[in-house]
Amino acid sequence: MKILLLGSSGMVGSDCKAVMEKEHDVLTPERKALDIVSWDDVIETMQRVSPKVVINCAGFTDVEACERDEFSVQKINVEGPRNLAQGSARFECKLIHLSSYCVYNGLKSVPQPYFEDDPTDPLSEYGRSKVYSETAVRENAPHYIIIRTGWLYGRYGDNFITDILSRALKGGRKKQTILLEDDQFGSPTWTFRLAYQIREMLHQDVHGTYHATAEGFCSRLDFARFVLEKLKIRADLVAVKTSEISPAAIRPLNGILENRLLKKQGLNIMPEWTKDLNLYLEQYGDELIREAKKTKSR
Repeated sequence: MKILLLGSSGMVGSDCKAVMEKEHDVLTPERKALDIVSWDDVIETMQRVSPKVVINCAGFTDVEACERDEFSVQKINVEGPRNLAQGSARFECKLIHLSSYCVYNGLKSVPQPYFEDDPTDPLSEYGRSKVYSETAVRENAPHYIIIRTGWLYGRYGDNFITDILSRALKGGRKKQTILLEDDQFGSPTWTFRLAYQIREMLHQDVHGTYHATAEGFCSRLDFARFVLEKLKIRADLVAVKTSEISPAAIRPLNGILENRLLKKQGLNIMPEWTKDLNLYLEQYGDELIREAKKTKSR
């Protein structure tokens, strides 16, 4: 099967490429060769390569920066997916599009999760752009899969784990104090596992809007504590409320998603978050520490 993969250099895209190319012909054009914001680029490329599936891992994902650059957010996160959806309709291929837990307002009481049919109510520019992107896909692509996920970490690109390690190690042997939210909850999800979940969905030829995160949940504080304890890194983790930090972008306090549709269809392969995170840190922990120390010394 020929797959056109956008955003292949990012955290999710890199793992999707590694997983998909074992069985399929995966095309990964760079942005200079295919800018999804350009209608002409999208149509010319799809006409030339004739993919059976388009996987969109491209996007403006810096939630804080999205608040400062609404124009770029709309271009990349909304117009881009709309172009891909219209191109997919024209050339009769399936579109797989990644969305986010940020489409919800997070006001449900923990541990109540969000289901696929819960109403969206985003709190940030990023969240709004993902809602609009979902609408663009549904209205234009006859064959689509929308995957809402969140709290992602992986081997490629910056994420919560690389940030925590950088903060914990920046003082050398001096023990660092790190303020972390204990009122934000979600499910840490390994992008490599998510790529395999996407592969499973692709092989089963499903359609619609799905949630795909690791099972179980924790707070940001618990997430960081698990990472640092596993890697034997000392730091003083101080619990704070999100309201005390006043971030530029408001994130949902409850970001727990239930993979209800995947489970209903017998397709859920997402394990408990601690199982995957433990495996990830065993495999890459030493490399992550070395890289964090290099970043600190620059």
